[in-house]
Parts: sequence; structure tokens; C-alpha cells
Amino acid sequence: MQEETGVILFELWDSEDKLVGHTGELDQFPQSFITKAEENFRENGFRNIYRKTDQGSVRLIVRDDDQTFQGTKWVNRGCQIYLSLIPQLKQLEKSQRQHFDSIIKRFAHNLIKFQIRFKGNFSRLISDNARSRPFSEFQEEVKRMIESNTSIAAQDVCQISHRAVDLDAQIETLGIISGYADVSSAENKIKVSLQKTIYRLVNPFVDELRGRGIIINNSIPSVVTGEDKVLVDPTLLNAAVWQLLDNISKYARDNSQIDITADLRALPQKLEFSMISVRIDEDEKELIFLERKKGRHAKGKAENGIGLFIVKKALSLMGAKIYALSEGEDKDYKDFKYSKNRFVIEFEKR
Repeated sequence: MQEETGVILFELWDSEDKLVGHTGELDQFPQSFITKAEENFRENGFRNIYRKTDQGSVRLIVRDDDQTFQGTKWVNRGCQIYLSLIPQLKQLEKSQRQHFDSIIKRFAHNLIKFQIRFKGNFSRLISDNARSRPFSEFQEEVKRMIESNTSIAAQDVCQISHRAVDLDAQIETLGIISGYADVSSAENKIKVSLQKTIYRLVNPFVDELRGRGIIINNSIPSVVTGEDKVLVDPTLLNAAVWQLLDNISKYARDNSQIDITADLRALPQKLEFSMISVRIDEDEKELIFLERKKGRHAKGKAENGIGLFIVKKALSLMGAKIYALSEGEDKDYKDFKYSKNRFVIEFEKR
């Protein structure tokens, strides 16, 4: 509430006495406004207004001369409007809580994967006996183990690096979905090599997808000049591309290929992901980017329908956009319809 309206304090409670809306503080008012909160009275140039129904209760402290709340009729009407907001506010709270919880769940899942991978990998190179020794002896044994098992050590370091990329993207995603991320400023945008960025974000998915016979083909040309780079907010780009790859990996058909290409000399520059995946119908090409929405052919295939919403939001924050294209004949595979689909990202024009 703005002070110019005459409302100094506002409290809205639901039928279970849970606070669903509040603004203003009580420390500037006499004790009576604390002890007689659920009454209607005037004191020191202020009015305490209180109304309660089966929906909940509302309390206002307003300036005594405020014209908005002169007369019982206008008080009741104003309070009824506030009370009618309770169901919508509670639904909004529930919806946002569900969205946030879904991201926390995925983040926790990645954290557990990281921890299992970390412990599993390093137990091959570090014995429990070594951990119980002085640091210098512990360090020497680890060094000897790495030197005698270089291929294992290289594999472990790569896997741990991949999990770190996963976690970085999830942390960035938390910022986006929680509302902490804002429109990307010019200071946040830098020129990055799109090819290198994609390789770094693709690598964590390679082993997992290979187990399903899916090959990722990164055909983005090597960076030769500055014109071959893209001007982006790297944090938002990381979150968007990782979420898109995560989504594609869930819906891609087994024993197929994911092709990643880019037209870096176009205006605007474009990044494209094409694959055979669960069919996207023509009337769903915008719907799948909305919160908690999935295509009709994807029902029962994956999680909560929030991944593509995060992708679009992250890209829009830095002035980019994404759209989906679907082509080719329907093919059934394991009870799902598949077709050739493409996701195209257009970066902000420079």
C-alpha cells in the first residue's frame, strides 16, 4: 500500500488465521492499536478498521481524514474486495511454491548424483587408510595412485567436471525461477564462443545418452573472428542451454541423433537443435513454453513441464527468443509418437 492512499497498515488473514498479505509496521502507533487489533476505533488521527467473514479477516489502519473509507458502506465494500483476493493469493502462493519445489527437487537430485559420482570415482584412487594418515602422507599416496592409474584419473576428473557444470546450471536456474534474475544489463553481456559453450554444456549428457544409443553431433563452426561469437549474458545462456538439453534428452527417441548447428553470420544469429523426439503438434508450439504445460503426446513421459518455461524465461531476460518447429511423418516407438523437431534460438541483434 502506498502512503498517499491514506492506508498506513494492511493485514489480510485467511480463515485459518494464516497471514496472506501485509504491509506497514505498528511501532509508530499507540499501544491501543496492538491490544485492540480486532476492533473498530479512532485515536490520534488514525482509524483501526477490522472486518471478518468466513473467508478470513482484514485489518486496515488509515488516516482519519482519508476519504476512501468514509462511511460504513465504503468500508465494507473496500474490505470485501480485499477479502475476495484471499483465494487468488493462496493459489498463486501454492503455484509458485510448486514451481520452486520442482527446481529444488531437481537441484537436490543433481547434488546427490554429484556426491555419488564423487565418492565412487575417488574411492578408486584414495583408500580409507590414506585418509587416516597425516596430510603429507595422504597427498603422496594420492599422487602415486594417480600416476599409476592415469586413465582412471582422467575419466574421474572429466566426470566430476561434468557434474560441476550440471550444478552450476541448476544454481543459475534457481535464480531465474525464484525471481532473483532480472533483465540482463549491457554490463552482463560479453562475446563468447558458441562452439566452446555448447561443447562444455553438452559433454555431461554424452555418456548418459550414449547408453540409449543417442549421439550428439555439435556442428557449430570454430571461432575464427570476433564476428563468429555471440553477445550474451553467459549465466543466462548456460541455464537456458542446459535446461534445453535436459529437456531434449528426456524426449529424444532412442537410437537417434541430436544435431546442433548455428548460423553465426545471420541477423539475428541463430542456434538450432534438431532431433527425432516426441511429436509437437502445430497448436502446441507456444503452449509447451508455458509454466507446467506439456504437449499432449508427452503425457507420462517426463516430469512437470517446467523446463522449457525456464529456457524461454532465461533467454528473454537477455533479449533472445526461442521457438519450436515440427516436421516429418509420425512414427510410433514404445507407445509414443515421434517426429523430427527443431528448437531455434535467435540471439539479440547486435
